[in-house]
Amino acid sequence: MAAKDDPRQLDERPREILRLIVRSYVTTGEPVGSRTLAKTIEWKLSPATIRNIMADLEEEGYLGQPHTSAGRVPSEKGYRFYVDNLADSAKLSKSDERYVSRMLSESESPEDVMSRASVVLSTISRNVGIVIAPPIGVTVLKHIEFVDLTDGKILVVFVSTSGLLQRKLIRVGERYTQEELDKAGRYLVEKFSGKTLTEIRNELLRMMQAERTLFDRMLSLLQTWRDTLDQEPIAADTVYWQGTSNIISQPEFADVERMRILFQMFEEKGRLVKILNECISSNPQENVKIAIGSELGVPNLRDFTLITSQYASSDHTTGFLGIIGPTRMQYERGISIVEYLGRLVGEMINA
Repeated sequence: MAAKDDPRQLDERPREILRLIVRSYVTTGEPVGSRTLAKTIEWKLSPATIRNIMADLEEEGYLGQPHTSAGRVPSEKGYRFYVDNLADSAKLSKSDERYVSRMLSESESPEDVMSRASVVLSTISRNVGIVIAPPIGVTVLKHIEFVDLTDGKILVVFVSTSGLLQRKLIRVGERYTQEELDKAGRYLVEKFSGKTLTEIRNELLRMMQAERTLFDRMLSLLQTWRDTLDQEPIAADTVYWQGTSNIISQPEFADVERMRILFQMFEEKGRLVKILNECISSNPQENVKIAIGSELGVPNLRDFTLITSQYASSDHTTGFLGIIGPTRMQYERGISIVEYLGRLVGEMINA
């Protein structure tokens, strides 16, 4: 993420002009002209004076001008300066807090909490809400079951110590009876309960080399599961998102190609998690991280903003949540709901 601008780079008048332009453009989606600002600004400035200030802001990279005769719109640099220096303190309204409480209080499981949280993020921010469960590789085992689905398919049901439930379908080349599968599940819980899947996988490899004859079939099953996790570390049921229709309704995304790029990112879950992880790790001291345009590091996402936070489960694993939408978004509202849910989701999963 880019470094914050020095607030001393702009004097009081340019700062106020930039603040008003950002807020007006976020609200209307229309370029902002000097006459419009002259009617709303607290100081009595002529449109000519305001035009001069806007021209200076454009020259310094804070504003852009879509057309020669049009007003100005915030640039990526302008949005960054606004978020860092001009945005109001992010605090969720009482009505939003009541909505969040009503939605999440009806959750029946950690998975339900995450699913409902994605709806809340989307509804309040009017963008796409995303919640990602902690990565399975660092999740601590509490219980595991293998269920024979016939035709070489086996369902692996994994429960972590924090109560998160994850399911994975694997394909095996040889036939296993349900009795063998039950035995494998019991053995894994007895031997490895309280360890992460990464630790379990390493131990299984060692055991397969030292005791291959004794545990060949059972450990072959577990090895297949391990290989499947390596090939697809992000399961479909660990990523929750809601609100793509909010994006579709934005005028910036009437372009079909922009929409295709966004939906492709949602489908490529590994890529989405990588972007979120990089956004979080760029400044771990901040509770809420904001990546605007090029700060996402993906050229095709230069028209988007991502606001993210972490939440922690009782086994000290970390998940992500946040919103993604056009750079022209209501930043204060987005920041407030991401910050609020970053705390609340972790508390509810650990309850």
